[in-house]
Order: sequence, then C-alpha cells, then structure tokens
Amino acid sequence: MLNHYLRKRPRSQNWQLRMMVPTAARPVIGKREFTKSLGVTDRRRAEATALPILMAWKARVEAALLSDKAEKASRLLIRPTDVELEEAALIVGYERASERVGQLIKVKARLGEASYQALRSEFERRHVDAVRRLKGEDYSYWRSRAVRQVEMRGWDLPHDSPQFDEFVHQLARAGTDTFAKAVATINDAEHTFVPSAPVQAAIRRKSERARDGERIAQLYEIYQAQRIAEGKKRADSLDQDGKIVSEFSQFVGVDRSLRSIQPSDVREWRNLQTSLPISYRKRNEFNGMPLRQIAAIAKEKGIKTLDPVTVNKKLSAVSALFSWAKREGYVEDNPVAGLFYQVDKQKNARPPFTTDQLNFILRSPLFTGFLCDGKEFKAGNVRSRDWRFWLPLVCLFTGARLGEIAQLRLEDVREETGIDVIDIKNEPTKGQATKSGKNRVAPIHSTLKAIGFIDYVQSQRDRAASDGDHRLFPELSKNERGQAGKASRFWRVYLERIGLKDAGDGFGSHSFRHGLADQLRMAGYFDLDIGVVLGHSQKTITSGYGKLRQGTVSRLSEIIECAQFEGVDFSHLIPAP
Repeated sequence: MLNHYLRKRPRSQNWQLRMMVPTAARPVIGKREFTKSLGVTDRRRAEATALPILMAWKARVEAALLSDKAEKASRLLIRPTDVELEEAALIVGYERASERVGQLIKVKARLGEASYQALRSEFERRHVDAVRRLKGEDYSYWRSRAVRQVEMRGWDLPHDSPQFDEFVHQLARAGTDTFAKAVATINDAEHTFVPSAPVQAAIRRKSERARDGERIAQLYEIYQAQRIAEGKKRADSLDQDGKIVSEFSQFVGVDRSLRSIQPSDVREWRNLQTSLPISYRKRNEFNGMPLRQIAAIAKEKGIKTLDPVTVNKKLSAVSALFSWAKREGYVEDNPVAGLFYQVDKQKNARPPFTTDQLNFILRSPLFTGFLCDGKEFKAGNVRSRDWRFWLPLVCLFTGARLGEIAQLRLEDVREETGIDVIDIKNEPTKGQATKSGKNRVAPIHSTLKAIGFIDYVQSQRDRAASDGDHRLFPELSKNERGQAGKASRFWRVYLERIGLKDAGDGFGSHSFRHGLADQLRMAGYFDLDIGVVLGHSQKTITSGYGKLRQGTVSRLSEIIECAQFEGVDFSHLIPAP
C-alpha cells in the first residue's frame, strides 16, 4: 500500500512520505505535493507512522476536490499528456483501488468465515466479468469512471477522442488487475500475483519518472549554471552539450529520472548514434524526425554515418552530467562509464593539407578570380580581398582557429618591439573568446605581410574612421553559439564545391592549424614550443609560476618564420610593386 509513497530522503537514511496533489485540488490545498520526513530509518516503523498521515492527506484531497474552488479550477481545462493519462489510470484503477480492496478484505476477515467467503465469491465474479468485458471490448463500466476523472481533474479531453478511448482502455486493464489481485489476496496467494504486462510497464514507468524539478533537462540547467559559475566550462560549449543531452533525454524519455537510467539505456542510444548521418541535425529533411527513422533512411540510402570518435564526444557530454549528478547525490553511479568506444584518442581526425592540396586551394577561383558573390567556386573575373580571402591565409600562417581570426578587431593588429603581431583575445565583453580562455600573441609571417595583410588592415582602419565599426571583418555575423558560423560554413562548403573535401573526411579550416604544427616540426621545434604558438593549455608545475606569457614576441616571430611551406606557390597572391 505504501510502496509508492515512501522514499529515502536524499543524502539521508531516514524515510520520507510523499504524495502528489491532483491538479484540480491544488488551488484549494495550495501545493503540488505533500512531503513529510518520518524521522526513522526502519521500514516497519516508517510504515506505521506514515499510514495515518497518508490517510489524512487523502481525506484533504477528497474534500478539496468537492469544494467550489476546485470546481472552478476544473473549468480551466488542461490538455493532459499521455504520461499523465497513463499514471492516472494506474493510480485510480489499480493502486488506490487495491488499497481500498485490501482494507475491505481485512474488515470481512474479521467478521467471520461467511463474510469472507461471500467476498471471495463476489471478487471472483467481478474478475471474470471484468475479463469478459475486456475481451469483448465492452468498456461501458469504465467509461463512466473515465468521464468522472476527466471532469474532476479539469482535463480538456473530448469523450470522442482516441486519447480518451485509450484512457478508458488503460483504466479497464488496471481495474481488471485489481480484481485479479483481490482474488489472489483472499486465496493467500498475493505474494505470487503478477500484474498484467501493460500494468507492469505502467508501474515501471511511474517508478522511473522524475520528481518535479529533477527531470533531465531541469538538472542540466542546474549543472550548466554551476559549471559556468565555477569557470570550469564555457557557456557556448555547455549549450552544445545541452543539445546532446536534450537528444538523449528525448530518446530515454523526458520524464525519466536520472536514477532510473541504466547502462542498457545508454548503450542502446550509443549504438543508434553510429547509424545516424553526419551533421543530421543540420539537414532539413530530418527536422522533427525520430532518431530511429533517421537511422533507417541513412541505411537505406547508404549515407555516411557518425564515426566512433564523434559518438564518444556525445557520450562525454552525457557522462559529464551524470558525473556531476553523482557528486551532488542525485545518482549512485554513472551509467555511461565503460561504454565509450575504444578508439585511439591521438588519431588525427583533421589531417593537414598536403602541398598539392594547398596549391590547389590557392589556384582555385576564390584566389584567382570567381564568377560572382555566392558562386566563389566558379571561375570568373571577380576578385575580392575581404574575409573570404584573408581568413584561410591568416589561419595558414598563424595556426589560429578560424573563429579566433574572424572575431579580430582593428586594435588587435599592432606592433610590438618592431614586430607586427596579432593579439588573439579572450574578452567576452567584446564578443571574443579562445578555447583556452586565455590571450596570446601571434607574430605576422613575412609572406602574409607580402601578400598585403597589413595594407588590408590599414584600409579597414580608414573605413572604420567613417562608419565606427572597429571589427576587422565587419561583414561576418555570429551564429547562435556566438561563433563565426558564417565563415566556418562558407569555408566548409567552398572546399566541397571545388572538389577538395568529402563529408566526414576531416578537412577544413583546422587543417591549416595542423599544417602549421607539421611545418614547425620539420623546422626542428618540439611540441612544447609549437603548443605555445598554437595556444594550447600546458599544465606543468612551471606554468603556474609568474604572470608573464610564454615566449617573447621576437622568439615567437623566429618560430613562426621557420614555417617555409616549401613547394607552395604564393607568388600570384603578392601584389606587383
């Protein structure tokens, strides 16, 4: 009787009594749920203490449902969800009914043999009749009860709707199980009684349901705010992780509690991910489509799917939430642990461009003459030295990320000790961010200056004197993550249009970054020096000492200049004197 109302308090061994208040009764009672700590750790003592409290709560609810205020509230019709309907059918048709039946059996047992046997006959008759009605799809008995529940709860549920019919059927199934359980109880076989499969499933789903405020999405909001406050993770990264967690939540059930999720649930979701197309969330044809349907279409059409490395990244987002939830006491274990694919974490999924590929890019229409805006991949007579031209070149010679260059402001290009440099900044107030969360400086390579980058910056300063926009590339807008979405998308599509890239091959703006690393290795530099140039976080004991940045500008310039790109032809990009 009390199984569905007793729970252990979070981070405590004491038992707690909880009971949800029906929607229609809430305006009268003034709360969504009754809760009370029983102050005992022993289950039997908890049950003895809880029973009179629970009966008093139920009496308050019954009185509230009959009050004028509840009647008025019921007129504010609410469309019930499928979850609410299933739970109502389970509670009304099985749980509460079984409680009343249990009390009636006790009363009849005390009155003597005749009363007890008469009750046995009555329940056997009712059970047989309920089974007959169920088999014959005669739901008239339960339909009137469904109507009463709909009215009492203030639901907007037309009596001729398929949803109402399903509710009636669920009530009938639950009620039939109640009579079957009553017969088993009278025959002293209650311990062997097993509800029907639909009722078992409803009981399981109810037990798995999260308490108010503890749904996956709600807990992720708490986790996200805490990580941002702690400075442990950037807001845009958490937003991206949130999309993955939301997808996971939709898959396992938005009302599921974290505590109910098992490794088998995670494994099923993980396995499905490897059947999904690359970038499926960005493809319009898959909008609003269930994951299983998307996977089926991908298989039918032979579309390239997500690789294990990408799936592991998605698992990491979900695992991070569970790890936090474990520390906070919401769960005992992390069900994601041990389910990552065993792939080489050092495998370079973003290969550098080869010399031939770089020459192919630099001889493509964007750098030699294109047809028109929007068709930069087709040869023509239009030449433009705007962001489309400069972004890949600056990335090539600095090893910076495309987003770090796209966010530059005019004051970020300056001179220090006679050396032209670019300040790559993490200043959120100006809309600038780096992955490490730190600032760094990138000396400007002599070849980049020869191509005309400093002259371009000066022309932009002249333009800014008129319009007041001090961004180096004012044409670029940011996406919903606050990043250079337009530039990233343009470059990815451009490489595909000129035939240098296939979906999922790893080539993109990051290939310039990997390429610079290889150039510096060929010049004899070790990874620690290269890491300083690329802005990698290097957690060493020494890195925690002092406040100055690593590497003087002259030293960094010396390193950058050693990137020779032998065999790559830049001559046609250098303006004639």
